[in-house]
Amino acid sequence: CEGIKFADQNVVFDSGSQKYTFNDEILKAYCPNQNCDSESQKLSSSFIALLNNFKSIDKEKLENDKLAQYAILWFSSKIKENTKAGHGINDIYNTIIKNNIWFSEHSESIDDKKDMMNFNFMHLKNLYELLKGICDTINKCSDSSNTKECIKSAKKCGELYRRCLTSFPWEEGHCNPYCSVLSNLKKDYDKFRENNSDKNLPELKPPEGRENCENYCKSLTRILNAEGSAIEGTKQVTTPGIGLLGQLRILTSINNGNKLLYIAIPFILIPIILGISYKYLTPLWRKMMKRKTMKKIINSSDQEKAQNGFTNAFIEKNQSE
Repeated sequence: CEGIKFADQNVVFDSGSQKYTFNDEILKAYCPNQNCDSESQKLSSSFIALLNNFKSIDKEKLENDKLAQYAILWFSSKIKENTKAGHGINDIYNTIIKNNIWFSEHSESIDDKKDMMNFNFMHLKNLYELLKGICDTINKCSDSSNTKECIKSAKKCGELYRRCLTSFPWEEGHCNPYCSVLSNLKKDYDKFRENNSDKNLPELKPPEGRENCENYCKSLTRILNAEGSAIEGTKQVTTPGIGLLGQLRILTSINNGNKLLYIAIPFILIPIILGISYKYLTPLWRKMMKRKTMKKIINSSDQEKAQNGFTNAFIEKNQSE
């Protein structure tokens, strides 16, 4: 907790200039020639300084994995402060950390935690806030005269823990790494709670109706596996020359109730279409036929008049002769 607190207070991000500043020169120790020319070098140097601090505390490497997880949580929180950091933590890690010559001695412990770096920033933030909440509880409960603040801080840890469980990563492959970090945080809190049993600190419990982290991961894995099997079962490959067969396979995947619906629809629609046609097209057809008949009558009448006129003229001519 002291290492996290020191790094948090001495690596400060200015939202105006979008730059990081060090409040302690010791954080420059892992910059090239102890001079950080870029924001990435500042983050890289401070991250390695934090890892070295953890290493000095855990000389027997009993908690190496857990402390590496906590360092990554701090690192992700600092990256998130910079709105211009458009890439994920994994991309930033590969770019700025592996280029630091001091990183090689930590690469093994950190590379084992690479799955963490694929978490959504929201999940990393929730975990980091729980880490800070536990550290805050430890600090406040260390003062025997501050019982009220101690209990208040511990209750907040319970809220943060439940938030971490309700906002769980559903992406495949993220559940177990996420659960590993959350379980380590809970174990640290439980250990402190047991050592301070006289303070009656509240237990970290999952939300009502929600399983603990490990069981929830198992349930989620079963769901994802079942969905994967269902998707594989419905996949059909349609190749040139068997397009009709492919369509038939798709149709067979439709349940019987839907089959009846698809068959019935044409028989329902055909009478409706014919009825509409009879209602609207028949009067139109009759009107067109009536017009044709009238036109024929008019034409024949004109022809008759012309013929009568010609006949009359011929008779008159003969009479005059």
